[in-house]
Amino acid sequence: MRRPAPAALLLAILACAGPRGRLPAPAEPSPAPPAALPRPPGISSYGGAEAPIALAPVEERAIALARARLGGGGAGPELSPALVRAARELATRDAAGEDATAPRALRGALARALAHDDGPSMRIQRASAADAPALLVETLARSKATHLGVGSAPAPDGGVVLVLLASERGARLDPFPRELAPGAAAVLSGTLRAGLSRPRVFMTDPAGKVQEKDVTGSGRAFRAGLVFPSRGRYRVEVLADGNPSVAALLTVSVGGAPLDPPAARPAADDPSDRGEAEARVVRAINATRRANGLPALEDAPAVAAVARAHSEAMLAAGQVAHVLAGSLEIGARLRRAGVPYRRAAENVARARTALEAHEMAEASPAHLANVLRRGPTRVGVGIARGALSTGDPIVYLTEIFVEAPDDGSGSTLTPAARVREALWAERARLGAPPLTQDARLDELAAEAVRAMRAADEPSRGDVGDRALAAGRRVAAVDVFVASGPDEATRSRNLPDARFRRVGVGVASGDSERFGAGRVWIAVVYTD
Repeated sequence: MRRPAPAALLLAILACAGPRGRLPAPAEPSPAPPAALPRPPGISSYGGAEAPIALAPVEERAIALARARLGGGGAGPELSPALVRAARELATRDAAGEDATAPRALRGALARALAHDDGPSMRIQRASAADAPALLVETLARSKATHLGVGSAPAPDGGVVLVLLASERGARLDPFPRELAPGAAAVLSGTLRAGLSRPRVFMTDPAGKVQEKDVTGSGRAFRAGLVFPSRGRYRVEVLADGNPSVAALLTVSVGGAPLDPPAARPAADDPSDRGEAEARVVRAINATRRANGLPALEDAPAVAAVARAHSEAMLAAGQVAHVLAGSLEIGARLRRAGVPYRRAAENVARARTALEAHEMAEASPAHLANVLRRGPTRVGVGIARGALSTGDPIVYLTEIFVEAPDDGSGSTLTPAARVREALWAERARLGAPPLTQDARLDELAAEAVRAMRAADEPSRGDVGDRALAAGRRVAAVDVFVASGPDEATRSRNLPDARFRRVGVGVASGDSERFGAGRVWIAVVYTD
């Protein structure tokens, strides 16, 4: 059903990565897409130089006004012909009475236009050709958008429909094909923009299997070889540390498969009760997990409170991000709230409803992987509701997946014995000489962890000097706070072949500084 509002804005940004999972094969979309607005003949690749496009006068006026307003007096976003093509398709949909703001419509339009943007903001305006450009941009605020496109279509009432797409692109891509034959291979390469780091590549195949691909390159450059074995619609995503964390998102058609996402469930308004809207998302998460043979996650109120607080902060900032200005990363937020955890992952998004935001998350390879992680046992979902300048509703969503800390209850070994077991195994894997347990070094390590617990501060103290006093030539001490004994392999001196003797100290408990359920570890080495 088409929304009656004359103007709307939609943005969804999803981030974080996780291990692999599987979904049932998606159904082919039933409605046919509108007439595509392809690139000129011979161009069918994402990335590289965008093919130029001739702008209509109403588009030119709107783009000039939007660049000036979004740039806040600066140059403003760069014109993207690909975003212009996508915007024209969406304007055509709106003029035909369709819901152009639906995520499925946006993703299909971006793919047909060869735009590799993740979640561009979208604004729609219906008015006369003379008034539409100014009305389209009159409430725009300065943004971090790097690329912009405006597309137009004739409205049934004789006016015009204008669609504005503004995107914060995180990567420059080298040309990458949108259509391939089954069994084909292609190389995805490019460079993250300044401020982003650690590129990672994820891919979802037609059966819903999520894989993280091997990436080579140095600095912000990346290169990943991808294979497309069977017919279907593939999703390829480039993630990075920083904002935006989704640097690029591509749809690839293999064997002539449709570019549009599978048809979504009919849109439904959120329940008026915020808790019930959040519970719907939890049920959706668990439905996906059960469909993939994974156990359901427990709805954890303490984790949900952390998620809700972050959604409120995103709403106040008008930004979708894992770390906002002056805020903390997910681990620090959980520790501050006294929530014990071993590992944690987070999805964030915004859309018209909480469930719609979650569905957009599941359409993203890396974020679907978070939903399908095998380690978490609890989930917390929190939303914050607001309204755009157009009056349209907006919902910010945070999903936090938590793996409980390792308290050793499932092992017959003591925590110290489990640390030694982890050290022994990693030492063997590295091909270094075996270590021998030393009772005197165990005593020194135990003293170290007791002192650290009392001071709530990891410190080596004089343990290294005392270890040398036993007549040894070299000694080293590693101390850290962990979530479980098996994290002992973080010990930095473990690979050093000079060390043959080791002592281990372990203490567990809550920490005001590091949070609940922490494991304090000291490892003392000598020759």
